[in-house]
Amino acid sequence: MWGVPQEVIPFLKLTQNIVHYQDGCKVHVLAIDITEKLHEEIQYLRNNIYELVDFLNENNVTFILAHPLYDMDGKLSPHHVEKFLLMFDNWEIFNGTRSRLSANLTKKLTTFFNWQKIEELADKHGFLKRKRKRIAFTGGSDDHGGFEAGNTFTFVKSGTTVEDLKQAIEECRTVPSGNHGSPQKLTHTVMNIAFQGTAKNFNMGNIKELISGLLTEEKRKRSINWLIKSAKREQFFKKVIGQEYDNVREDVHQKIYKFVNSIVPYAINNLTEKGTDFETLTSSVGLITLSLLPLATYATTYWQRAMEKRKSADLYFELTGKEHIEGKLAIFTDTFFEINGVARTYQRIADIAKEENLNLQIILSENRKCPEDKQIKIFKPIISFPLPEYEELHINIPNFLEVLDYVERENFDVIYAATPGVLGLTAFAISKILNLPFVSTFHTDIPEYVYKYTNDHLTKGVIWKLLSAYYNCCDRVLSPSFHYRNILIEHGVKAEKIRVFNRGVDLERFNPSYKDINFWKRFDRNYNGEKVILYVGRVSKEKEIDTFIYVAKSMKDRKDLKFVIVGDGPYRKEAENKAENVLFTGYLEGKDLSTAYASSFLFLFPSTTETFGNVILEAYASGLPVIVSNKGASRENVIDGKTGFIVNCSPEAYIEKITRLLEDSQLYRALKTNAENYVKQMDYKTLLGSVRYFV
Repeated sequence: MWGVPQEVIPFLKLTQNIVHYQDGCKVHVLAIDITEKLHEEIQYLRNNIYELVDFLNENNVTFILAHPLYDMDGKLSPHHVEKFLLMFDNWEIFNGTRSRLSANLTKKLTTFFNWQKIEELADKHGFLKRKRKRIAFTGGSDDHGGFEAGNTFTFVKSGTTVEDLKQAIEECRTVPSGNHGSPQKLTHTVMNIAFQGTAKNFNMGNIKELISGLLTEEKRKRSINWLIKSAKREQFFKKVIGQEYDNVREDVHQKIYKFVNSIVPYAINNLTEKGTDFETLTSSVGLITLSLLPLATYATTYWQRAMEKRKSADLYFELTGKEHIEGKLAIFTDTFFEINGVARTYQRIADIAKEENLNLQIILSENRKCPEDKQIKIFKPIISFPLPEYEELHINIPNFLEVLDYVERENFDVIYAATPGVLGLTAFAISKILNLPFVSTFHTDIPEYVYKYTNDHLTKGVIWKLLSAYYNCCDRVLSPSFHYRNILIEHGVKAEKIRVFNRGVDLERFNPSYKDINFWKRFDRNYNGEKVILYVGRVSKEKEIDTFIYVAKSMKDRKDLKFVIVGDGPYRKEAENKAENVLFTGYLEGKDLSTAYASSFLFLFPSTTETFGNVILEAYASGLPVIVSNKGASRENVIDGKTGFIVNCSPEAYIEKITRLLEDSQLYRALKTNAENYVKQMDYKTLLGSVRYFV
């Protein structure tokens, strides 16, 4: 392995020059082992890259093109890169401040341009200054903040002198090695440079000691006073960082990152544990305020890194005609483990992704301990509380910087938000910082739900305004039905952004084979084979549970019927008090839910606020005709008179259709058969097509 002995160091001279094309485009060139005289002459030639390359070649100087795809001044174009390929035999592809993606694309670019293509470029541009057909690759730390010197380097298997290094480069035996750059490292470099300048010119008081302990290693003699201050400072770092302190204390980048990243959670935890007395409140607010500047610096640096990666990908495409897409999709959802239609949809997508080895990841924020896998990434929330009127669903607020860092490292191509909740807004902000396409779905009619509980038109209107603004900021909006596509347009969402999102059902999980004539005896020991009129879903006012109960009451004289509600929710207790002849089972999952469907006679779903109604497909797959309201999107899954009935939302209309099916067995069998046939084309794997549409 090549090394640099102490006695060789005075003779290893390397200069980094900013060279210009005639149009002003900046280029970094490294020249190895030059004399002071050569250095002076280079300064005169730095404004003409062609003359500089000729001069270096004539004087047998080993020179390297640094970070070839990094656009320093917004002027770098495919035209310039083509000329790089004609002038430079040596390329630095590993750079301690640049991304792994840029390094990979740079290497792929040089492979794409074989010597035949190089000769074609030479004919196009009228020159060829390369001395060999193969390009040598090197690495360098490009360290400006004192953190990364030597951590990105050029590996040579043997040799100890500068001449050995130069010979290895000439023979293309060098291996770029070490660490790629990251937004964290770049942020810390910026922080350190800013700190050094500020500390030199201004009195920073006590905060100087704190920041110095994070960013710099003090060189002065370590007195007892220094040791005491250092111990106190480290104790504070340990309190803020918490359990991970011992893991990061020796890694300067991880220590800085974890400290800044932990300030807000630490302050919130202080308020939670100690209360809001004046001292705790002021210190917590002070800490949060202190964190704003570094957090803003991180966000800016992540944005800059995203621009660099995008520019590299664009240049690669323009030069090769090959689009660099990893096909990686990040799906953010506020609900996944809960029992509801949205959660079940993304559980199915996760299952499909595992089966088909799709390159997607579902991103959650959860307090519960859940095993992660390739398709699921869970972030612990810094704040968590139950959603009013929906206590089984929690509002979980993750650490934004932690999520941002993860998404940047994973190189996702598309950000997809299942819901416009906390994680949806987090996804939106990250997509803007990282300049990624952003897609979101309208799964739940939140304005209508709020109106059902508050009867407040003003609040409903305000929520629609906010949702419309959110969806108009998306690159694409998915609607689960044509009904809600039209509603979104009515409320100002641009029609050209909206696509209808197809849903499906697991035909292996839901089918008539699960029928069990004794199943309902588990919940009602007096059950004696009555025909079950079934509802499955959340037990809440907006689902028109009162209508279901009224229908049951009105038909209580029919001793051959049993009305059953499968599900739970905030309205269950009140609904049970109202109901006289309705069986409430609570939530059912897995085989129990499949059996509940298959062991029923008819599915009655009076909800008027459904954006899709996946339970209708589950009922069909289980062999049940359905009766739905003519309001909402449920009706889009019903062929009136063929697979079920669409009625106006009145108890009398539901009663009339139920009675008709009880009395006309031939019609019932026809609807049942049609329902089963209808859903066969909607196997849940049809979701796969929709998923692939984005990746």
